[in-house]
Amino acid sequence: MTRHSVQVGFLGIVVAIGAVGVWQVGEARTRRTADEVGLAVGQRSPAFSALDLRGQQQTLKQYRGRVVVLHFWATWCGYCRGEIPKLLEVYDHSAANELTILAVSIDQDAAQLSAFVEQATLPYSIIPDLQADPPIANIYGVRGVPVTYILDRDGRIAFRFYGSDDLIDAVNWAVANGIAV
Repeated sequence: MTRHSVQVGFLGIVVAIGAVGVWQVGEARTRRTADEVGLAVGQRSPAFSALDLRGQQQTLKQYRGRVVVLHFWATWCGYCRGEIPKLLEVYDHSAANELTILAVSIDQDAAQLSAFVEQATLPYSIIPDLQADPPIANIYGVRGVPVTYILDRDGRIAFRFYGSDDLIDAVNWAVANGIAV
């Protein structure tokens, strides 16, 4: 190994470490910004207003006093499809528990989304994000799906998780406690 190759190798390591440092600073800045706009557990969730697939206006304000499961998903996402049985189980107990499910789909094809929802007979409110202005996924900083927020009765974020998690236990906790954490 020549002296030149050792210097190039060392330089590559320094550049790589620098890149990781920049990524971590950017990641921390992104998290801090998200928390500042109301996306941290305990903060009031950002407001939105959008039509669901049934043409009903959906806002968080109308569900004040109820626990809300705000679920971001897509029909093409395998993990999202895996969450549907959990959402259906939660929905089956929603009337007695004063709970509402709002599923925000990031699908880009409204017809495909409608066909999927009809075939799967999803009973909870589905909001096509491509028709929302501004998109709800943008308001919540969603970069991938599934992402789920569980909001307490006061409209504060009780849980936030990415991917598959124990939705049922989190919902049961929020319903039992019903207050900001």
